[in-house]
Amino acid sequence: MTETSTKTRREFLAKVSTVGGAGLLFPSILPTAAKGANDRVRLAAIGVGGKGQHGLGIFLGMEDVDLVAVCDVWDPNLQSAIALSNGKAKGYRDFREVLAREDVDAVLIATPDHWHSIPTILALEAGKDVYVEKPLSLTIAEGRRMVEASQKTDRIVQVGLQQRSGTHFQSAIERIRRGDIGQITKVETWYNENHSPNGIGITTDSEPPQGLDWNAWLGPAPNRPYNHNRRVHFRWFWDHSGGKVTDWGTHLMDIVQAAMGVEYPNAVMATGSKYLLKDNRETPDTIHVLWEYPEFLASFSNRVCNRY
Repeated sequence: MTETSTKTRREFLAKVSTVGGAGLLFPSILPTAAKGANDRVRLAAIGVGGKGQHGLGIFLGMEDVDLVAVCDVWDPNLQSAIALSNGKAKGYRDFREVLAREDVDAVLIATPDHWHSIPTILALEAGKDVYVEKPLSLTIAEGRRMVEASQKTDRIVQVGLQQRSGTHFQSAIERIRRGDIGQITKVETWYNENHSPNGIGITTDSEPPQGLDWNAWLGPAPNRPYNHNRRVHFRWFWDHSGGKVTDWGTHLMDIVQAAMGVEYPNAVMATGSKYLLKDNRETPDTIHVLWEYPEFLASFSNRVCNRY
């Protein structure tokens, strides 16, 4: 690691010690909420891989949104995002340079999960409204800092829990709230698929590919050698995400809490392991999580080696 990259990593870790849980529901971020020239929203995007570019496609379909900046530590992503703006957006490798721009009104954050909290908090402190992908944070402490920053700065934050926009879920929520099916004491959610037996496969540690700032990609996460699976399949590594629980469990439990009118459980317990898949993921291939609320129980089950 070069002297420059070591210095940059120290700066990132210093940020983690000053910023950094449990997510609350934020008001929706709307194009008219941010103040831009001629009432247009000047948008910046931090993290413009597949999910980030999907979000950009939606924002760019709005007549009152101008994409002015995009940021990514992987050059192919960066160049693709610039192309989406027809070359109008300026590209950056360091998100702090994006947030220093006074002409940015709102920020889309679609980084790997371990990079959600710091850009969100710094964007709020810089006076920007934020749309950040789920899960809100990697840890409870980070989430609490994010909520505090939103409240302190009075900026708008929306978390990418778009499943509640589905008409089928909206109908179910309405019927449950109306009491159509009576008192509910147990809510079960699940998401199953079959990736057996090889899963994501096994990739060995190697040198980072040209065009990737691996040190910046890791950021506040523990220092690890480059591994293709760790980058591309980050959701299955504990340093960066929480497996299917924070992937689909987050979406489904958001619907549960919206329907039942609750925010926090009294207790949470989980059991599971990696029983079958022969790959180098760290998160379980089979897991069951149980939430205990004052008046009901809720569960999320997942297995990735049998979809039935």
